Amino acid sequence: MRHHPRLLTVAAGAALATAAGLALAESQYGYGTGTPAVTAQAHLNLSVTVPKLILLRVGTQTGTGDTLNWTAPITWATAPAITAGNNQAANWDGTAPTLGTVTNPAAVPVSAWTNSSGGGSLTYTAAAFAPTGGPALTNIGVTSGAGLAHPGGATLVATGAAASTFVPSTVATGTWTFSLTGTALTWTPGTYTTTITYTATSV
Repeated sequence: MRHHPRLLTVAAGAALATAAGLALAESQYGYGTGTPAVTAQAHLNLSVTVPKLILLRVGTQTGTGDTLNWTAPITWATAPAITAGNNQAANWDGTAPTLGTVTNPAAVPVSAWTNSSGGGSLTYTAAAFAPTGGPALTNIGVTSGAGLAHPGGATLVATGAAASTFVPSTVATGTWTFSLTGTALTWTPGTYTTTITYTATSV
């Protein structure tokens, strides 16, 4: 079979253009004689990608999470000023001791932000206090100041608390105050701990 030299030249030129990337460009031309205008068009596509971002801050920026501390002091009606130590004068009249004043920690500042078109939702999970013998999660009350509300109700639960929400592209701020309730006099002496894990999710 005989190949036409001109066709081979055109084919070779097209192959070189493709290899050089020129075939990816859009190219047209207009050509004519006389008065009417001629045109040539080419299209350029633009694409802008905006990543989805969500931010959450609970407490100060410690990197490890803040710790809220309570001491449930025990006292009695005729008690002197109580200090740590052994074999101190009690001045006890024989009546049963009571729970002293419990000082709650300061309010916790919170902030959240997302650019998700549906805003964000905030949930949490919490493990039971350990070791056993002390407070339950329901012995921790939570109240919310103005702004971003704490998920769920007025007391902590392990799972299933209703989510709180916040709108997109606006920093949501608030304060949460935690308080200790319950009959601490019935708890076994010791230190009890748990961790609350908050999760902000784009909607």
